[in-house]
Amino acid sequence: MGMRQLAAAVNVISVMADGSPHGMLATAVCSVCAAPPTLLICVNQSASMHRAIRERGHFGVSVLAEHQFETAHHFMSKVASERFTTCDWDTLATGAPALAGALVNFDCEVESEVNVGTHTIYFGRVVALRRAENGPPLLYHDGNYAALGQTPLPGMAAKQC
Repeated sequence: MGMRQLAAAVNVISVMADGSPHGMLATAVCSVCAAPPTLLICVNQSASMHRAIRERGHFGVSVLAEHQFETAHHFMSKVASERFTTCDWDTLATGAPALAGALVNFDCEVESEVNVGTHTIYFGRVVALRRAENGPPLLYHDGNYAALGQTPLPGMAAKQC
């Protein structure tokens, strides 16, 4: 399947609903623009997170670091009510849960949404963020977790477009 070849950062999308933190693992997270700072997330319309985000009007994104592999595994293997039981978390401005130790936590208010097939694309304006540490991100590619090598390729420095 071709979509499995799109390597992506591993993120936890989160929201506080019914007095409890809710979260899901996602690779469909993308920066949209820097001014105003905006992210997009794609959420399956059958997921419980879909309703919670729509009702609350906000969401958090925690970008997982390489060392948070077990956290990613926990979010994939546990039922929703158990996902936050073994990790440290707090909240940011909107009240959305933010995982401790993530490379960065984004706190977003929903600006708009677009339905595409089975998913909804939520556009979130970043209202707060916390950058916890530097280090390699946790990546997902072809059904496996991977880490980004620390050594940049010669002549491959990122250029601004």
